[in-house]
Amino acid sequence: MQDAQATLDRYYLEMRWRCLSLAADFDRVERLAGGAALLDSDPRIKKLRDAMTLLARPGANRAEHVQMIFSDKTPPPR
Repeated sequence: MQDAQATLDRYYLEMRWRCLSLAADFDRVERLAGGAALLDSDPRIKKLRDAMTLLARPGANRAEHVQMIFSDKTPPPR
């Protein structure tokens, strides 16, 4: 079993790449016509921001909580 340091050492570059990629995606959207307004109004952007806020906090089960942010909570049809 790996310890925390070994796990961070193994995955750090990939984690960093994911952060940079998401930042670049936000930049791309914002630079386009209507992008700034979209970043303030689109519910998908709100979900992404909520997920990033959750990731920044300490605590367990982050993956489960992030999944719930993106889950469809609409009741099934009858």
